[in-house]
Amino acid sequence: MAANMEVKPLLPPTATKQSDIQIGSFDFKINGLRDNFHLSTILLVGASLQTLLTLFPIPRAYVALPAIFLLSVKAIDTALITYNIKPNPYLKNVMPKKTTAQVMDRNGNFAGAGKQKVAVLLLGAKSNHPLGVFAPDFSKVGEYLKKMSDLLEADETQESGFLGQSCWNKTDKNGANEAVFISYWRSLEDVHRFAHSNKTHREAWKWWDSTLKRHNYIGFMHEVYEAPAGAWEGVYINFQPTLLGATTYLKRDGKLVGGEVKPQYISPLVDATRGPMRTSNNRRGVNDPKEILNDMLAKNAYI
Repeated sequence: MAANMEVKPLLPPTATKQSDIQIGSFDFKINGLRDNFHLSTILLVGASLQTLLTLFPIPRAYVALPAIFLLSVKAIDTALITYNIKPNPYLKNVMPKKTTAQVMDRNGNFAGAGKQKVAVLLLGAKSNHPLGVFAPDFSKVGEYLKKMSDLLEADETQESGFLGQSCWNKTDKNGANEAVFISYWRSLEDVHRFAHSNKTHREAWKWWDSTLKRHNYIGFMHEVYEAPAGAWEGVYINFQPTLLGATTYLKRDGKLVGGEVKPQYISPLVDATRGPMRTSNNRRGVNDPKEILNDMLAKNAYI
C-alpha cells in the first residue's frame, strides 16, 4: 500500500477536543460507586430498605409492590429491546462495521498506515480495604488523578503528546476493585517529560512517598510501552470508539473560516472492512512481499 494513500475518517471532525472519560463526572462517580460494593452488599442494602417499609402503617401486601414494580419495568424494557420494538440504547455510538485506528501526524494528517510510533501508559489504582474507595485518604488518589487528567484533557494544542485515554475496571480474586487508566501518547519521551515536569504529578509523588507506611492498603501501578512505526495495529467490530480509537488529533492546517483557521479535531477511526486497511499487514504499513505472502488471514475480512 502506498504511504501517501488517503483514508477518510468515519467520524466528522469536531470543533472541540473529545474525551472518552470525564473523571469526577456524575456518571464516573455513579459507576465507581456501583463497582465499589460486592453484589451481596447491594442486595442486602436493597433488602434492608424493603424491610423498613414494614415499619409504616400500610398493608403488608403493599410492602412488596415497589420491588415488583421496578423489576416489572426492567423486564418489560428488556423484552421491548430484545424484540426490536424499542431502540437498543446499548448500540448508541456503536460503529456497525469493522474499523481500525490510525495515528495521525503532528499536523493531524494521515501520513501513511502505521507510519507513526505510539506510546501506551497503563496507570492503575486500587484500595485493598473493606471500605474500598471510602478508605482513609483514598480520596487523595482520586483528587490527584482528576487534576492530572483535567490538565491533559484541557491541552487543546496537544503539545504534551497526550492523545487520549480510556478507563477499565476489574475486581481481583480477593474482591477489591481496581481501575486502570489507559492513555496514548506520541512517544515514551512525552510520558517521561510529563511525569517529571508536571507540578501535580510531583506533588502526588511526594505525598505518596511521605505516607507510604500508613497506606499499605492503597495500591498503585504503571506500565509503559512504546511501539515503533509499523509494529502496532488494531480492529474494532461493533464497538463504540474506545482505547486508541477514542483518541483525537488537532488538525493544524485546517481551512480558513471567516478569515481565521478554526481548530478541528480528527478521529483516527477509518473503515477496515475493505480497501487498504482490510488486513493486518496493510494496517501496519508492511510492504514486504514475503510478509504479505505469509499473511494467512488476509482473506478473512474480520481479522
